[in-house]
Amino acid sequence: MADNSVGTSELVADSVTDAKVEAHIPKTLKFFYDGISKTTGAKTLAKAGGGTLQIPAGAILVSYAIESLEAFTSSGSATLALGFTGTAAGIMAATAFDNAAIAIATTGFEHTATIGGAVGGIGGAAKNCLLTIAGAAITAGQCHVFVTYIEA
Repeated sequence: MADNSVGTSELVADSVTDAKVEAHIPKTLKFFYDGISKTTGAKTLAKAGGGTLQIPAGAILVSYAIESLEAFTSSGSATLALGFTGTAAGIMAATAFDNAAIAIATTGFEHTATIGGAVGGIGGAAKNCLLTIAGAAITAGQCHVFVTYIEA
């Protein structure tokens, strides 16, 4: 490098912001459903590896994918929906627990149910990612959920 130039080793983490390079870079969050709570109702998904993770305020949803870590099973006709706080099926409409759509190997990334819609509106609050079990409890199942969005 020429004198007075700056290399990546000199940059502090996050010192080059999206606004400085491109304001609309697609980003993907990785959530985890651990399968501990199998009863019906909404489950707040955690950050893969532990801790909390939220979809940022004003995020424009683009796509999602589900990576099955343990196959979902149910003693009844359970359905799974993906969404966010206030919109239970805002990412994926209720789908049978054993449907091939609940496997990244089968479908890859899919457009979200609210594609192009802002989560909570521009300037709204960040939202939790939810997996909602309905119809019947599940008896097994774990997965990663990937949600791709663009910051508004």
